[in-house]
Amino acid sequence: MNLKKLEEFLFRKIEETKLPSLSVAVFHKGGIVYAKTWGYSDIEENKPATLDTLYGIGSISKSFTCLAIMKLVERGLMSLSDSVSKYVPLDLSNVMIYHLMSHSSGIPGLGYAEALIRQQVSASQKWLPVADTDDLLTFMSDVKAWHLFKPGEKWFYLNEGYELLERIVEIVSGMEYKEFIKSEIFSPLGINCSFIEDQDEKLASPYYLKDGILVKSRTLGGPMNGAGGITCSASDLAKYGYTYVSKNGVVSPRLIEEMEKPRMRIPYEIPYGNYHYGYGLMIMDDFLGRKVIGHGGSVLVYTAHLLYSREEDISIAVLSNSSGYPMKNFALYLLATFLGEDPEKLSFVRTDDILSSLTGVYRTYHGTISSNIKRSGDFLILELFEDVSPVEMVLVPERLERDHTLFYTLSSGSKIPVQFIRKGDKTLMVYERYVFEKV
Repeated sequence: MNLKKLEEFLFRKIEETKLPSLSVAVFHKGGIVYAKTWGYSDIEENKPATLDTLYGIGSISKSFTCLAIMKLVERGLMSLSDSVSKYVPLDLSNVMIYHLMSHSSGIPGLGYAEALIRQQVSASQKWLPVADTDDLLTFMSDVKAWHLFKPGEKWFYLNEGYELLERIVEIVSGMEYKEFIKSEIFSPLGINCSFIEDQDEKLASPYYLKDGILVKSRTLGGPMNGAGGITCSASDLAKYGYTYVSKNGVVSPRLIEEMEKPRMRIPYEIPYGNYHYGYGLMIMDDFLGRKVIGHGGSVLVYTAHLLYSREEDISIAVLSNSSGYPMKNFALYLLATFLGEDPEKLSFVRTDDILSSLTGVYRTYHGTISSNIKRSGDFLILELFEDVSPVEMVLVPERLERDHTLFYTLSSGSKIPVQFIRKGDKTLMVYERYVFEKV
């Protein structure tokens, strides 16, 4: 296991994407075997992140909500087959509790969380007056008109559904959601997690990137606890993940297995086998030959990822106080490293290296025409300075090989190939009638 290469990779991506800080932890065979932080929990206060720093875990909170539901089911207080309309005043009689838990209700994402987050970081002109769950129920009052698919027909990631589950936990338990989670999950598991709205002094300050500059945000608020409001340190989140590995948690092993069963196929093509959603958990069935379960989380100013493998007896948590490099990629790189595999062979590492190596300025013979290649996610942007005004074209990858890379762009309904060829120490771009050389 090459920890030096691991830490060089992590630091490079933190630097490239301007993450304020990153905190990681690996729980293996019953204990923490690796934990480290980089960067600042508060830049303005010159306050470094520590192993005790708390971060918002975003949608990883959904697994806590499902665990709470399972605990109430285990006590015989409710059933996963109960209609949602039994508990909340919405016309959703054909939607059951388990449909919300697996995002299989057929209701599309309504965007309340996205709008709420954007308006709180002053990134949106849309005003959404949703301050609590009652406001959210008003916001959802005509949701029936948007319920275009039958439950179980289509997978729609639905944050609003998890806020309904939060309310259901409160109604069935007779306790505030936060207090139920603290007393029935945090305390028994021995983890010092909290909630964003509690504004714990250990909570990292939230940031977002605007025009290449990190901007400090105010602390998020509004109804988001059940869908994405929990905070944890990396070590406590990894410890939480390990309770699924050991099946030694707050509900019976049988109910843990129910949470992990694939319920709906997630309609994304990934290089790690099939991708399914269970109850608050995502399942990859073939990551380097292993079944890996977990969840990601993002509330823009906090991002996180949790992965675990029962087969390998390991749980990994990665957290940051901004958006930048995908936390999932960090987690998979860590997992490959601790499995003794070569993380440089992972598809996203290879793609990242190839795309980054192609960016730069290109010129034709004697510099008669100039162009610039920029990166935008998993695409390249070709800026061509052939005419009075530069033209921008999106390059879509078709074949990514280090010495011969093929993209295409669209122009006037035509599909035009764009090739990058490496010859010795030269990188050439072939576009229409021209050959450009990288300078």
